[in-house]
Parts: sequence; structure tokens; C-alpha cells
Amino acid sequence: MPHLPIVDGSAPETTPRQRTAVSTAMPERDILDEDLHDLLVAFYDTVGADPLLAPYFAPIDMREHIPRIADFWSTLLFGTRRYTGNAFRPHAMMPGLTGAHFARWLATLEDTIDTRFAGPSAEQMKAFGHRIAYSMQIRLGITPFEAFPSAT
Repeated sequence: MPHLPIVDGSAPETTPRQRTAVSTAMPERDILDEDLHDLLVAFYDTVGADPLLAPYFAPIDMREHIPRIADFWSTLLFGTRRYTGNAFRPHAMMPGLTGAHFARWLATLEDTIDTRFAGPSAEQMKAFGHRIAYSMQIRLGITPFEAFPSAT
């Protein structure tokens, strides 16, 4: 699965990313359903500080919205069926999105997962991230920043 760079807010990169080690210790366990809330808080804290992505999330109270996003990921990863709704609709109302936005979102998601977890659910969440990014770009009429990733 290709990895993408997180860059400093200048021209967004869409080439394979260089993994930057936050810690030398490798994560020792996989994601569990009860980990999703804290994982998403960390992810959206990073997104909220990113110059490219932050403007899209600034109007949203992410602390209030994260339980719904956790339900979405719980449904995908663990089959809990807690999420009902249309995950695409809010993105359709975000003008100016480009493949670079999705590349940055995905790189941030992967880095957030990789610094905390290792295992099949962590890999599955990253794979779902790729599929979600690709499908949203297609539905928004954006040329995807990458071809649909092969199954892992």
C-alpha cells in the first residue's frame, strides 16, 4: 500500500512518504474498538493543526463529532453496525477539495495509526482509509492522487 508524505503546508506532496519516527519503540498491540475514540482525537488534533486541512475542520466541533466518526470506524473495522448515515454528504459541501487534501488526510491517518498500533485491525483501518479517500475523490469529481490500492 503506498504511503504519502506529510508536508509543512507548502505545496502538498503526493509521492511516497518518508516515514518519520516519532518514537523508536514499535507499537505492541492492535486497535480494539475501545481505542477508536482516543485514536481519532489524536488524529483530528493533528488535522486541526495542519495548514492544508485545518480550514475544512475549523467550523466543526470535532470533540462532539468524534463519537459519530468512531461509530463509523467501528462499523467498518469490527462490524458493530453502530454507524448509520451518509459519510459522503459532509464532504460534498466542502468546496475546493483536491487530491492533495486527501493525500494529506491519508498520510496523517496512517502516521497516527502507525505510532500507536500494529496488527491486522491497524492495517485494515489504513486500507479502508485508502478506499475511502479514493472513493470520495471519484464521487467529488476529483482526479485521485493515487490509483486504487491493491488489497493487502
